[in-house]
Amino acid sequence: MASELLVPPQFCQYSAGACNQTFDGISRADVFFFYSSKPDVIADTIEEAAKLLRTRNSSWNVKTWRDLPINGQLIFCEICKAQRSTRVAVVDVTTMNFNLLFELGFALGLGIPVIPIRDTTCTLDSAEFEALGLIDTLGYLDFQNAEELAQKLPAAIASAAIPIATQYTPNSSSPLFLLRSPIATNGLVKVLSAIKKSSLRFRSYDPKEQPRLSLQDAFRQVKTSMGVCVYLLADFRKGATVSNARGAFVAGLALSSGAYVCVLQEGQHQQPIDYRDVVQSHTDGEQVQHLITPFIKSIYEAIQSTRFVPITLPLNALETLDLGDVAAENEINSLKSYFLPTAQYNDVKRGHARLVVGRKGAGKTAIFYGVRSAYWSSTKHIVLDLKPEGHQFLTLREHLLNSLSQGVQEHVLTAFWNYLLLVELAAKVIETDSRIANKHYERFELYDRLVQILGPEIDAEQGDFSERLLLLVERLLARKVEIEGFTGTSEISRLIYETDIRGLQETLQAYMKFKDGIFILIDNLDKSWPVNAATDADMMIIRSLMEATRKLQRQLAKNDIDCRAVVFIRNDIYEHLLGQIPDKGKDTAILLDWNDEEAFKLLIHRRMMASTKIEESFENMWSLFFEAYIRGEHSFSYILGRTMMRPRDLLSFLRLCINTAVNRGNTKVNEADILQAEKQYSEDQLQAIFDELRDINSEFADIPYGFIGSSFTFDQSCLREKLIEMKVTDDKLDEAMNILLWFGFIGIMDRSGEEKYSYMYQYGVKRMLREANDTTQFIIHPAFRSVLQCSH
Repeated sequence: MASELLVPPQFCQYSAGACNQTFDGISRADVFFFYSSKPDVIADTIEEAAKLLRTRNSSWNVKTWRDLPINGQLIFCEICKAQRSTRVAVVDVTTMNFNLLFELGFALGLGIPVIPIRDTTCTLDSAEFEALGLIDTLGYLDFQNAEELAQKLPAAIASAAIPIATQYTPNSSSPLFLLRSPIATNGLVKVLSAIKKSSLRFRSYDPKEQPRLSLQDAFRQVKTSMGVCVYLLADFRKGATVSNARGAFVAGLALSSGAYVCVLQEGQHQQPIDYRDVVQSHTDGEQVQHLITPFIKSIYEAIQSTRFVPITLPLNALETLDLGDVAAENEINSLKSYFLPTAQYNDVKRGHARLVVGRKGAGKTAIFYGVRSAYWSSTKHIVLDLKPEGHQFLTLREHLLNSLSQGVQEHVLTAFWNYLLLVELAAKVIETDSRIANKHYERFELYDRLVQILGPEIDAEQGDFSERLLLLVERLLARKVEIEGFTGTSEISRLIYETDIRGLQETLQAYMKFKDGIFILIDNLDKSWPVNAATDADMMIIRSLMEATRKLQRQLAKNDIDCRAVVFIRNDIYEHLLGQIPDKGKDTAILLDWNDEEAFKLLIHRRMMASTKIEESFENMWSLFFEAYIRGEHSFSYILGRTMMRPRDLLSFLRLCINTAVNRGNTKVNEADILQAEKQYSEDQLQAIFDELRDINSEFADIPYGFIGSSFTFDQSCLREKLIEMKVTDDKLDEAMNILLWFGFIGIMDRSGEEKYSYMYQYGVKRMLREANDTTQFIIHPAFRSVLQCSH
């Protein structure tokens, strides 16, 4: 037991300062049991096992939570002292109990060896634990009765060790970590807006982008952060149980790590007793700014007082290897040092495209930030980078657009985008040119006129784009009845435009003569739209945006002002869009295609050199950190071949390999580390496809599980039989098969025996199936074979 754990911490979020408890006279324990009082039968089993353990090991001080002196004491503080004074913590994770997940995270954050136990006969929350995936890598000690548990525990206790011993260097450039919920509620939009307006750089975990947060990633994000913000969903929200369970774990991890912690709860709900006093609830999005401000202020004060200092440097060469975050949003600064300027990036930067198309994880956001960075520092360009939350568009579609005719939809949305783009450009000018506009009389006069035109909305305009978008959507919904009654474009425009739109447009055009051009980048539009299930109203949102950007470009071109606009969308959205556009060549699209192994090597090579400061060839660098061959294949090719051929997937797999090796004390990633990482990566991929299939059609969500233990190759008749076994009706067999092909869960084997998957056809399933016939062999993608335990 580390002696420093028995000293009250200098900072504790619970007491909002130095710990106010005394640690004198604490009775130390060898083993401490944490478990829920419900279900009674499992609690009784664990209590009996603790008694047996105490009887058979008389030299051990065995305690349970029932031994805590909680009468008249703060429960959190007693749990904290109990964990700090125990050698090994035994935590029951049979059911998804938020208190226990908080206690598990707290213990791991302290660096205490933890033994998670579970009754394998209880299946109450098995689906939720599978979706959570957070503690899979810890390894469970399974039991069915008290005797079995008491027999297994001594050996587990004797070998118990700290699961993650890596010592992390604080991320001083992005000191805040935000754990997002899977739904972008108004409250979360306000949280993001408040953080962005604070100018604090932050990293975030977004379950819409990465369905499962690994234990290693949770550790890295929390341990390198000065502040951790957790957003909890209202109980009635879809996915709230898993999301809030993740939040409980991260909150516990952050509290024991000495970080500033802000836990925000949507709505009024009874909170778990362990951490209820650190949870702040809001019933209105407007309350969020008030609630989060003290948290942000604390981080700023800590930065200024230089309390945030490096803990220690990594211990060996492998620990210096940092391949970056799987989400480009979390590595905006680092990306500059190892960004790979592909041909597609160069085309976008030169203005040769209006659409950038690619699946999640294909690198759209990296290009977004790469192009932004290329022009960001130039005072001669206006770079308007917009990343709306899809939640607002769902609200707009469901409550307004669906009740309008197609013609009125188009008028409303084009006016909506035209207004929004002009206001955002004006807001960007006001934000970026405040210090340089007054150096030229005419320029300052135009600048001042822009400020006056925005007028009473100036406070809103100074907020975050997502917040301003939310306000505009709410304004439209409030005028729904009037909009439904109008047919003329001028009447609709009058309802949308709150400011002097003509004056704003003319003033902007006049001001832009002091600039070399405008670059508009728009991402995230389709973030909340289910894959292959977007509606015609969704397509109208994109079509009207494209029309509004063309209109803006024509207006600015009259004054010789160069304006470029690029929208980033997914493949399935683009396919749907093409079906609705008469002139398919009007908007040039760049398709992100990652099928070249050499391009992936270059991507990883740059990141290796940036983090280790070693400049060697890729092969030399790779063999320095990875065992070169595995099962007769180059290890890089082996790993890449088990991904969906997207940068995010490869980075995720490689990070799992490195984390596994570091946790095992290895100085180099060996074959056993790669194979273990493959299991976890495979589980993550299965959970990800389950989530996406569920969003499309809940009837299809469980289909991949039907292939557990099957052969990974089969003909079309066998495939159809398998789908029928999974309750897919005859009329939906083709739809189910096409969806599995589109996602890359299955592919086809060509006549030469080569495996082909949809990403090799730009997700054109119809084109892919032209190569298939009745004798064609279908094949499960290697990414899923490990978790499904498929055989040849």
